[in-house]
Amino acid sequence: MGDAKRRKQLGLMPTVYPFEVELNRSGTLTEVVMPEGEAQRQQITATLRQLPTGPQWDQFYRTDYVSAGLPEERLITREDVEKIAVPPRRRIVGELATWPAGNHQTEPGELKVEGAEHTWLRLRSQQHAFENQPWQQFPELENTEEWLGYLFQHPALQLEGEVEGRYSAEQTADGQLSWTPEPPEEQRAALDNLARRWHGETPDDWAAIHAERLGEEDAASVSVPQVLRSTFELRRPSPLRSFLSAPFDLIGELEVFPDAAGQAYSLDAQTWQDYPVSESDDGEDFGDFTDVETFSATVWAGGRMEWPVEALDADAAQRLTADLLAYTGADDAAAWASYTGGVLTSFYELEPDTALPHVQAIKISVPNDLYEDEEDSDSFEAQVIEDEISFDGDTWHDLYEDLPDELTTATQEEN
Repeated sequence: MGDAKRRKQLGLMPTVYPFEVELNRSGTLTEVVMPEGEAQRQQITATLRQLPTGPQWDQFYRTDYVSAGLPEERLITREDVEKIAVPPRRRIVGELATWPAGNHQTEPGELKVEGAEHTWLRLRSQQHAFENQPWQQFPELENTEEWLGYLFQHPALQLEGEVEGRYSAEQTADGQLSWTPEPPEEQRAALDNLARRWHGETPDDWAAIHAERLGEEDAASVSVPQVLRSTFELRRPSPLRSFLSAPFDLIGELEVFPDAAGQAYSLDAQTWQDYPVSESDDGEDFGDFTDVETFSATVWAGGRMEWPVEALDADAAQRLTADLLAYTGADDAAAWASYTGGVLTSFYELEPDTALPHVQAIKISVPNDLYEDEEDSDSFEAQVIEDEISFDGDTWHDLYEDLPDELTTATQEEN
């Protein structure tokens, strides 16, 4: 007897209610398949309201699009990202699952149902469609590193949303709350609720959060502050959703970010002390991903390649040669021109029909451990990144610096 069947017979499996709905960009829901019980229907529709709508839907969709490796060019500016068309329709298939107490741990793709114990919404699939077009679903990638690899290829991931407001809250231990400057009336209640959650909604939470921000594990070992001060920025959604600095909350269509440098406390309601800025605010949680050790491989138009001899053994070197040939199109004039043209157009934000000079060679950073993990490897293009380019085989241009003279001449001739 299988484990799932045994657990079901023992009453350890959930009661499940399948559903299928369609949503538009504004969040309007159309029922396709729903359970008969009104309580379950309300739980499903209420929980689905947690999903992003409006500008947040645009941001989430484009982030999923990029993390699936679908863009053909490097995304640098907001305009680059906004060229990705966003479908207005979504179809979600899933199930409402109520588990026996103590028999479930939340998994990816689940939403907690508020006000219902041991009940979650499982999102089995999310598809999207443009008007009068068939439903489509993003391809499933092998692992987290692969889709993060695609995301981090694009400088636009670092772009922030435009700041719409900046407010500093002072809250006393007895709950009194004031703002500088005074926020708009329509945002005040939401900001009050947000600040109280940020500071701690109960005396125990207040003390525990204060101790945590001081880096202390035991709240009883530190004095409890009389007043807390926190600064929050309200921003328009960034073009892509960053996993280094996700918003603390949303107010309407605006993302709310606590300012790490604007957090302080007072033990006597007179003298203020700043909280230390935690290491995670600097994005160091991702250091093992973004600080990958690499070596430089030079690929020439005719197919010749160079890299440090000690970087790879003979078998891996043979594999890298094949992968680089397939990736760059070297030794195939048309494929090489298409690849290098895409690199130049993307990095230097050129018009698609710009006449481009011939590229003789390109330098590409390759991870040292590219071929070490055979069973859990990312796609090749998600792991390598272009660094420098040469039009004559002697002079090299950093792709992240100013427009080379050869391209300046080409763009002037176009104009």
